[in-house]
This record gives sequence, structure tokens and C-alpha cells, in this order.
Amino acid sequence: MPRRSVLTEAQRADLLALPEDEAALVRHWTLSAEDLRIIVSRRRPHNRLGFAIQLCGLRYPGRLLRPGEVIRHAPLAFVGEQLGIAPEVLADYAARGPTRYEQLDTLRDVFGFQPFSRPVRTELQAWLLPPALTTTNGAALARLLLDELRRRRIIVPGITPVERLVGKALLDAERHVGDLLTRNLTVMQRDRLDALLDRHDRTSTSVLAWVRQPPGKPGRRTFAAIFDRLAILRAIHLDPGLVAAIHPERLRRLSQEGARLTAQHLATLNPVRRRAVLVATAIETQVTLTDDAVLMFERLFGQLFRRAERREEAALKRDRRTINTKIRLLAQLGEAIMTARAERADPLAAVESIIGWHALATEVEEARHLVRPDPLDPVELARSNAPILRQIGPAFVAAFTFGAVPACAPLAHAVAVMRDLGSGHLRKLPPGVALGFLRTTWRRRIDRAVLDRRTFEFCVLAELRDRLRAGDMWVEGSRRYRAVEQQLIPAPVFAAMRDAGPLPVPVADTPMGWLAERKALLARRLAEVEAKIAADTLEDVQLANGRLRISPLRAITPDEAEGVLAPLYAHLPSIRITDLLADVDRWTGLTDCFTHLTTGRPHDDPRAILTAVLADATNLGHARMAEACGLVTQRQLGWLSAWHLREDSYGTALARLAEAQHRMPLAAMFGSGTASSSDGQNFPLDRRAQATGAINPHKGSDPAVSFYTHVSDRYAPFHSRVISAGAGEAAHVLDGLLHHGADLAIERHHTDGGGVSDHVFALCHLLGFRFAPRIPNIAARRLHLFADMRPGPDIAPLAAQPIDEALIADHWTDVIRLATSIRTGVTSASVMLERLGSYPRANGLALALREIGRVERTLFTLDWIERPEERRQATRELNKGEAQNALKRAIFFHRTGRIRDHSLQAQGHRASALNLVAGAIVLWNTTYLEVAMRHLDRQGRPVPPALLQHLSPLGWQHINLTGDYLWAGPGTSDGKLRPLRQTTRLPA
Repeated sequence: MPRRSVLTEAQRADLLALPEDEAALVRHWTLSAEDLRIIVSRRRPHNRLGFAIQLCGLRYPGRLLRPGEVIRHAPLAFVGEQLGIAPEVLADYAARGPTRYEQLDTLRDVFGFQPFSRPVRTELQAWLLPPALTTTNGAALARLLLDELRRRRIIVPGITPVERLVGKALLDAERHVGDLLTRNLTVMQRDRLDALLDRHDRTSTSVLAWVRQPPGKPGRRTFAAIFDRLAILRAIHLDPGLVAAIHPERLRRLSQEGARLTAQHLATLNPVRRRAVLVATAIETQVTLTDDAVLMFERLFGQLFRRAERREEAALKRDRRTINTKIRLLAQLGEAIMTARAERADPLAAVESIIGWHALATEVEEARHLVRPDPLDPVELARSNAPILRQIGPAFVAAFTFGAVPACAPLAHAVAVMRDLGSGHLRKLPPGVALGFLRTTWRRRIDRAVLDRRTFEFCVLAELRDRLRAGDMWVEGSRRYRAVEQQLIPAPVFAAMRDAGPLPVPVADTPMGWLAERKALLARRLAEVEAKIAADTLEDVQLANGRLRISPLRAITPDEAEGVLAPLYAHLPSIRITDLLADVDRWTGLTDCFTHLTTGRPHDDPRAILTAVLADATNLGHARMAEACGLVTQRQLGWLSAWHLREDSYGTALARLAEAQHRMPLAAMFGSGTASSSDGQNFPLDRRAQATGAINPHKGSDPAVSFYTHVSDRYAPFHSRVISAGAGEAAHVLDGLLHHGADLAIERHHTDGGGVSDHVFALCHLLGFRFAPRIPNIAARRLHLFADMRPGPDIAPLAAQPIDEALIADHWTDVIRLATSIRTGVTSASVMLERLGSYPRANGLALALREIGRVERTLFTLDWIERPEERRQATRELNKGEAQNALKRAIFFHRTGRIRDHSLQAQGHRASALNLVAGAIVLWNTTYLEVAMRHLDRQGRPVPPALLQHLSPLGWQHINLTGDYLWAGPGTSDGKLRPLRQTTRLPA
């Protein structure tokens, strides 16, 4: 039987609601001349208006108007205006009972509307299955079905039949997917899939739970454990092509169920359903473990170099005084010998005058002991790290199949040689083995006569790590380390898109058109800046003799702003964080976004969802939050977190808050709504979670992760992601701009120095965003002009290598294909930017993108020099993000802000929940600041509009963030706003 309910009450009402906003009315309820000709044949005004309303209702949303249904004023007035009839006359419509039914018969006959009959139901049920195979969202499927009903002019009989059709289609799709995944399984494969639910020999969990555990701290044992887990899944012999016919959304949902269902729960499912979940989970886990293994290899190999560097630093620190003494003696001896040579004296006597020969011999012997091998010498590194290389190297190359671009064929051959050595097919290193894959500096240091297997394998692994990062080599079966070509739109598909046009990127399709436009713009901007330099009219900028100096920005906040704006916060009600979240949920319905993974329905008690969110946002955790609030138990919070709190549900809820914030009239005073900024905020890791972090020496000495957040100029956080504290932020700038899910029109984006790179400048431009970062030490950055440009004497010293137009033209198709792939979601900007940042200098795509970025960075630098508002706006927007970081520190208070979660998914939930609660506070504050502003206005103390841009909705002094997590009973709110705090006004 189909599931009985796939829609919420709000969704049911919304799907068949009459349109009310102007855009929807114009689109759906505009009457044509033919419509008007038929309508005016009705005898009386109220019958004409009623007939027209019935016609519009049948067209959209596609249903009959119910007898006695109240039509709101906006749609009624819209139709009445087209007919020249006052809306009030509808009260007399259908005073004679048969009139309404006669008109309905006319509407069916004249306009071709059909009833929802049994044959129609059967036909639509079959039509609905293919779309149901691509989604698990009941509301989206219902909207699609209603669109089809309207297209066929079939009268919707009500929401219940629609919901039944959708429910059955979703169930049929589940069964169809299950059959596709399981019908060709052998008996052996079925038995091994079922064995995943058995208890694991060495743990108290099931085999499935064990293979899905996060990797843990980098080390040889962890590395070996990953291969043990991979071996169990590979023994099932599932063909990765088995899931090729399954839509990614369906596959993702099945694997998510496999991650959340216990072995006991899976065992109770019917065999087809159970094995479908296990197949999807096993294949997805195998891909994840492959990525984990390569990433672990990267980190372990990187530790070899870091340990060598730390040893050298420690030795240098230990011997610094002795080394300084030796250097001072060398300087004295050198000076004495040079003086003796100039005076034609005996140099040996000069040496003896400085130090005796016996003492010199002692000094030379001490200096010989201070000499240390080059820390990057491959022979020394291979010797000192032989045990770990023996444990990780052969296992790594034997476990995977590697692909390579033609330029890396020598390295691919070397990997094959290493695999043969490890498997025993080769007993020793072949004489004359090719070393063409080695970097030049290492090739000079390796003596072929003494080349051994240990050094050879170290060089192979070191080069393999770099080429995997860059994408010149890839691992079959990996998602993160797959071939770059596989991450882009297939070339034939892209060619067809280009022919059909236009492409979804706002740049010229040909390189010549783009180069001509940017060259003209750069020439014009260069002339404008040089004219201001000559006239000495640049504000706070000095440019002379090739030296650029930009004075620090002066504060632009008026002195009177604080005194005028302070009364607004003084009137804000004091409130608990729980009550604040309940208020925001009542306004926005954000808890409706946290639907159950399998049923798609929201939880019955929104307070329970908000409690789970608050447990993550405050870093309190489930156990302590259950004790503090008394509403739900620790187990219930764990269940809610597993089944309702997901990254997609958090993203939908955050988008809803951002849209609500942007609709606030007061928020329009904070910014235009078209700008944003992003920044990372470091959170140290507790001891048990430090394996997942990295140390950023600029932000502390402890392992940490960074919550990278995008914030709009109206203070709304709209995207967040957990990244390594040691990772570059630039790669993640575009992910937030492209995939936030909110209805925002972001055109301009700001970052600090961590988000800056030429590749980001290029891709932002290609994707239609203006990138305006605050570049550190911008005075030292060079300008890149086109070869035929001749800058004046003030700009010329700042110019560096000219733009390579031929390189851009040769790779323009690849550049546009990359941008289109990112825009359409085929690949992510962060993955591609990380790959491009790791490419060798010889890669054409990376170099062409860099040249485009240099053009855009040069244009931006000229704007930065000439326009002080550019500098002010960047600082203003980045300050908003930094101020929001302070609010998040206050929210994320427990364990002094240290994160204990050792899985990236749990850390992602912390980041998402923190942004959600911060966004709720911003919306609540904006709402009540607006009320307080109107209150002061009524008292004769209006706030000057010019000062409102300096108002921030980030205050939390009136919010109880800690200790008190009590909830009001469900339905206790009357829906009204809380009364403002009354303050005593001092006499003037």
C-alpha cells in the first residue's frame, strides 16, 4: 500500500491555494481577448465576475472553487479590474443554485477541461513513475503532477487524490530501484551483503558499522585499518556500474539510510529493500574509503617532510650559538686573508694571527660535526623513513589502479615497477630503470651507481602524491581523486550545449571577443588612474617613483551614532534563546525543513527539533542538553540528529532564514542585498578529535578546524562549511556563492587575504560575480597589462609580466567548459580550485586561468587605488563577518569552544547549527529593532535614516544564551510580538 501521507498540512494548503502576489496573478490569471469575449456573454456583472474567477481557478491552481469559498481581495480585484467590475458584486454570484453548475458545464465544454476519471488516474500514475525515480521529495513531485494536470486541462479533484498518486509513485520508484540493484546479484553476493549485518569479530558493532567508521588519527595502523575495511567490501565483488542507472538523489538517499539504520533494523526489512540499501551503502562506502586511503597516504607522506624540517629546525636552534661562533670566526679569517692578499702579505701568517693552527683544527672538526644532510635529500629521507615507507608504500600501490595523462607515463611505469617489486614479480630493482619522472633537483642528487630500491620507492611515492593532488594521475573508484576529465561536462555534451547556446556563463563565447572587451576596459581604466595621478587627486593614495602607499581608512561612523542607536537595543525584550528560536520558527516555519529522511515529513514537535539544533549550536551535546531542558532524552536527541538533521535540511532552513532577513524593511538599511563576504573561524579540537584537524600557526598551536561562512551585507549567514584549519580558504569562496539554495541576488563578494588567488579572480569573473577582496600588502602586488600597453612613468614600475593572450586563446574552450561545469553543478569549485592550485606549471588550463585572473586582479587593483569607496565597502562587509564571529563565540560556549566530534559529518552539523542559531538571532533582533524604531518615532525621537546603516543586529546582551533551556508549551504563543522593554527617559 502507498504511504498515506507525503505532504504536510502547510504543503497541502499551499499547492492548491489561489495566487495572491502580483507576479503570479499576472502570469496565471491574465484574461485573453477570447476569454473576455466569452465572459461578457454572461448577463449580469456578478455572473460575469463569478464565471471569470471559476475560469482562472480551473487554470491555476487547476481546481474548482468550493461553494462558499472566500476569495481574497487581491485576486478578486485583479480579475475585476480586467472586467471593469467592482469586486463587491461577487457576493450576489450564484444566488440561483443551478447557475454555478451551468457555468461549470460551459467551462468544460468551451475551454476543454476534463474530469479526473479512472483512466486518467491510471495514465497519470504511469506518467509519474519516471519523475519519481529522480527525487524523493513528495512536495516537488506533487507540484510536478499539478503542472501536468494543468497542462492537460484535467480538473484537480482535491489534494487527497494527488497525494495518493504521489505516494504510490514514490513507493513504486523505491521498488523499481530496489529491483534494479538486486535482481542480478549472485547467491554469494547476497550472502556477503547479509553478513555485513553480523557482529564484527574485534568490536561490539556490526561489520557494516565498523567499515563505516571515520578513519581516525593518521598513522600506520589507521592506514592498515582502512585497507582491511576496503577488503571486506571488495570481497562482495559489486560492480560500480551497478548504480549507473540509478539517479544520484535516489542513491544518496539509500546510502544515507544505510548510514543511519542499525543492523537490527536493516534485518527486519524485506530482502529486496534490505539488500538495495546494503548495495548502495557498500558502493558508497567503498568510494569513501578509497578517498580516505589516498588522503591518509597524502598526510602520512607529508608528515615525513614535516618531521625532517622540524629535526633541522631543532638542530639549528640547539646549535645556534656554536654555529654563530663558527660564522664569526669564518668572517674574521676571510677578512684577514683578503687584507693579506691586498697588501701582498703571507695569508698563512694572517690566519695564524687570528687563531692558532691547533685551535683551527679543533674548530674545523667541530664544524664538520655540525654539518647536516639536506633535509630534502631523497636518499637521506628514504633512509630515515624506511620503516614507514615499507609499511605504507607497497600496500598503497598494490591496492589501487592508477590512471595517468600522457605526460605522466614515466611515473605510471615506475608505479608498475614498484608494484611488481612488492608482489614478488621482480626480485630486485631493474638496472637502468627510468628516472625521467623525477624532479630535476632530485635527479641531480641520485647517483645511479648506488641507487637502491628504498630510494627508488621513496621517489615514486613522493612524485605520485604530488601528481594525485594535481590530477595528472588519478585513482580508479575514487570521487575526490578521479580524473579531471571525469569531473567536467563530457566534451560531446558541452559541444552540444555550446551549439544550442547560450551557455550559462556571462562571458563571450570566443576568446577574441573577451580579449578585445577586457583590453579596452583595462586601457580606459589605466588612463583614468594615470590622469588622477598626474592631477594628484587620488584620495589617501600616494604613487611616485614606483612606490604605492595607501593610507589606512579613517572611521566613518559618526560620533553621535552610538548615542542615537543605543536606545533601540535598550527597548529590546529580554528573552531566553529557546523562546527566541520558537518565535523565529513561528515566523518562518524553519523546523518544517527538517524532514524525516525516509518519510519526508517534519517532526510532530518543533521544540524537539530546535533542542537538537541548539545542542549542536552551543556545543553542549546531547547528554547535557537532555539534562538541561527536560523535554527530550539523550536517545531521542540522537535519533532526531540521525534522521531529521542533515546537511541538506540545515541548508534549506538557513536559506529560509536568509530570505526572511532580506525581506525585512530595516535590513535594507544595512546593505543593498547584492553583496556578501566570507571568512573562516577557527575552532580548536578536543584531544579525542585532534586527528581530524590541522595546526595553523597563524591562529594557534592546537589542531583545529575552520568554519568557513558566507554572510550577506544584510547580516544573513547563508552558507557554511567545515574545512581544515591549514587549508586555503580561496578554494571555498565560490561554493557558497553558487550552492546556498536561498533566493539571494549576490553580485559582489569580499574576502580577506586568505580567500585571494588569481584562479578565484578568474572563476568569479567567468561565473558573473565581482570579486573584491581586501588584499594584504596590495602595494607590493604587481600589475599585469597587455603587451601593447605603454603605462606612464608612475605605473610602469608596478607592471610585471604582460598577459599571455595566446595562452588564453588556446585554452578558452577548456576554460569555458570548466566554468560551465561548475555553474551547472557537475563539479564543485572547491575541488577544481584545489586541483588547479596543485597543477605543475606546465598545465595549460591552470596557466590560462591564471592569466585571466591576472587581468581581473589588475582591474580590481586600479579600482582599489582610485576609488576609496571600494576600500571602505570591503572593510565594512568584512567587519560584518568578524562581528558575527563574536556572536558565534558567545553561542558556541561549552567546553570553551573546543570540538570533540571526530567525524567530519558531526563537525558539519556543529557548523550548520551554529550558523542557523546566529541567523535566527539576526532575524529576531532585526524584527524587534524595527519595532523599537517605530516606537521611538511615535515618541518624537526618530532615528535619522542615515545612521541606520551603522546599526548592527548582532547584539546578544538581552538574550540568555546559557544555562536555561526551558520551552513554553506547544501552541502557547498568541502569535503577537512581545512587548518592548520600557526605559526611563531622563529629562533633557
